[in-house]
Amino acid sequence: MLVGLGTIVAGGGAALGTGAFSSVEADRTVSVAVAGDASSALAFDTSDSNGNQYSDASSITNGTLELAFDSLGNSSGINLGAKTTFSPLFRTINNGSNNVNLSIYSSEGTIQTSPTILDSYNAVIENTINDGNGNSLTIEYAFTDENDNSIVGDGTNGSSVSLDATGGSDPNEEVSLVIGVADPGSSFDPSTTISGYLSEVTIVASSV
Repeated sequence: MLVGLGTIVAGGGAALGTGAFSSVEADRTVSVAVAGDASSALAFDTSDSNGNQYSDASSITNGTLELAFDSLGNSSGINLGAKTTFSPLFRTINNGSNNVNLSIYSSEGTIQTSPTILDSYNAVIENTINDGNGNSLTIEYAFTDENDNSIVGDGTNGSSVSLDATGGSDPNEEVSLVIGVADPGSSFDPSTTISGYLSEVTIVASSV
């Protein structure tokens, strides 16, 4: 059984040039999308430094990174009662002159530090979706760094990963995503209209 996740939009990457900055925090609504301007303080790409595309789930349209999980090949969504991994999903590039701590959260979910589905991670984004009959189901999202450590956080709660300033030894970070969907039992009906998906993710880069 599959549950369509639609498109989440990730926010981030302000047009601040390549100088020093204290923090970057930006939202996008609707479909995950992030600014893909290579000259912004925090830039994003869907391919590695050699141009190899990471995943069909990530694409750049009109300078915006879109993450969509509802139509991948012949699939129509993510499996119920399963953990699905996209590794890597996109790449972040620090074009600023300060080292930064990078973290990701969503105001539409909660930062859960005791996850029940993705219990191998110390912090996840957790939210609830509902079917057309009023039955609910929990979904957990673990954005991770290159060492499979959670970077789910809002700059205060949760976790982050450090990015070197431009010209440093490692100003890049490949970000992966693990999506865990609870076992629906016999009540949840994915064939009905589903509501409650995340439509917004915020990427925060705070100066160290």
